[in-house]
Amino acid sequence: MSNQNQNTEKDNDPSVTPVRLIGNLAAKLFLKTNITPNDITLGKFIILLPFTLFFLAKGGYLNNLIALGLIFVNSVFDSVDGAIARAKSLKSKLGAWMDGMLDVYFLNLVLIAVAWNVVQTTGEPLWFFGGLFALFGQDLSNIMGSFFERKFGFDCYSGSANFRKKFIGLKKISLLDHFLKNIIVPSNFLYTFFFTCRYLFVLGIISNRLDLFLVAFAILINIRGIAMSLIYALYLSLNKTKFYTIKFLREIDAQR
Repeated sequence: MSNQNQNTEKDNDPSVTPVRLIGNLAAKLFLKTNITPNDITLGKFIILLPFTLFFLAKGGYLNNLIALGLIFVNSVFDSVDGAIARAKSLKSKLGAWMDGMLDVYFLNLVLIAVAWNVVQTTGEPLWFFGGLFALFGQDLSNIMGSFFERKFGFDCYSGSANFRKKFIGLKKISLLDHFLKNIIVPSNFLYTFFFTCRYLFVLGIISNRLDLFLVAFAILINIRGIAMSLIYALYLSLNKTKFYTIKFLREIDAQR
């Protein structure tokens, strides 16, 4: 039986807290209605996604800023459906699955729209390959994240208190081991900044250089996806290892 609820730690991404606070406040508007968390999840996808893709694909600085605002609203409503589910005790496997799947679709389609935006801006169709490279890395990271969640019971973005505590008190950890640990769960803001989409995307929008965002994100997310694959392969190999990251993953697996 998974003990994910006990092991999941507070989000390491500092942007999550303010978004969640706004979402909790907004959720109060729906608590006295018959609107369910699944209604919110599906509604925000159907309403916000087309407008977000439209403004991103249209391009131009103002349209990009509008798309960024819509993505922020989508993030807030990601917290709203969770807050309603907790308040009304309406948590369900269907809701969790739908929320996760629609988030994947949302991000993938946004990356396609960004690629189209850059093609329109630069006049160079080869930028579509940059978009495909970014999509490949993002989906590889998502797939490996699902492997880690099923096997070890923790989300590769929110983290695991159990996993983190195993590193406390270690006198020395190599830079490579530190890298492996943070590839699985970015517990250092620098890793969160580079290996999640939102910060690089915001910089790309504000600087009006979505081409640089696409290049940077494509490279970094592929590094994370490939590294997660290698870490999982090392865990499965059962060979002796000097890496604490692999040892602790095996310990967590043995305890489940």
